[in-house]
Amino acid sequence: MSTSTTTQAQGPIPVDQETLPWPFDIARSTGTTYRPLLAAILATDTLPTVPVAPDGGFQAIGEYLRSGEYLMDAEDRSLERITFWVCPAGTAGLFHEAEGGEVKEHGLLVTVERGAKVDDVVEAVKGAFVEEGTAHVHVPAV
Repeated sequence: MSTSTTTQAQGPIPVDQETLPWPFDIARSTGTTYRPLLAAILATDTLPTVPVAPDGGFQAIGEYLRSGEYLMDAEDRSLERITFWVCPAGTAGLFHEAEGGEVKEHGLLVTVERGAKVDDVVEAVKGAFVEEGTAHVHVPAV
């Protein structure tokens, strides 16, 4: 079993978000709380992966979101719901088998609500990024 960094689940979202209907009223970052669900999502191999260099300021996240694949408004807010994985640059993807057969994990699942600002996504990834283990961060539209 691999070593993972514990990431705290996100606290309550701002009050104005609580007025939105389900699922927005309960959507939260889960950190490392639901590893089996993260593994199930990872096993589907259907989401894009963005490698980042933490010493590079996570600029790859902003570049990815502004690449033209997703629609953004004039205020740099997403006009779409976006889900992707983030992994440390230079790793062998989101997981790999190390010498001795141990599986090393290194992925952050990022879920972004329509209306979230790109800069907020970048900051959320910075705050939740894990070099070992898997975790999840949710970025609400505020």
